[in-house]
Amino acid sequence: LKHPAPHQRLREPAFLLYCFPRLPSKMFAARLLRATKMVVGVGVKDVEGSRAAMKKAISFAQTGDKIIAVHVPGVVPELLLSSMSDPGEAGDDALEALTKLPTKAGTKTQAMIKEVAEAEIASRGISVDVDYKVAAPSSDVKSGLLAACKYEGANLLVMGPGEGGNGSIPPYAAANARGLTVCIVRDHLK
Repeated sequence: LKHPAPHQRLREPAFLLYCFPRLPSKMFAARLLRATKMVVGVGVKDVEGSRAAMKKAISFAQTGDKIIAVHVPGVVPELLLSSMSDPGEAGDDALEALTKLPTKAGTKTQAMIKEVAEAEIASRGISVDVDYKVAAPSSDVKSGLLAACKYEGANLLVMGPGEGGNGSIPPYAAANARGLTVCIVRDHLK
């Protein structure tokens, strides 16, 4: 009988069970590949997609995992501010309200997502830590979301498909994400 080469022996299930006798090989592989820190992209234009993404992230999660719902607001376009006849007459309060409008909309959207998350966690009976964050406004929301994932140290980004199922952020994230897996949830579309 010819013995297999040493590097081939490493791939045999018997060898894996010998080295890790308490873990079956499938369970061992799943545990290594499982993401423990997930970021859910929350968007104001795609609330249904954000809800579906949160549900999917919770379905992926196991007890002890961490999910972070992140909204990256866009900055107020200069065209809007320049279209005002005299910005000086508007006053500081009006300008401040205009510039904080995207952040407030993101906070309201996250409140809706929080309700969905709490209901889903309760129905599954698991213990998952969920945080809700609004990032600093960015002129480039696409790269801002990926930067937030990198900052959080995420292994997995879960997001909806965008407005009408055809947004520009999900394909950008799938093409440009480095060091994390991107999951675009389209389950809710018909």
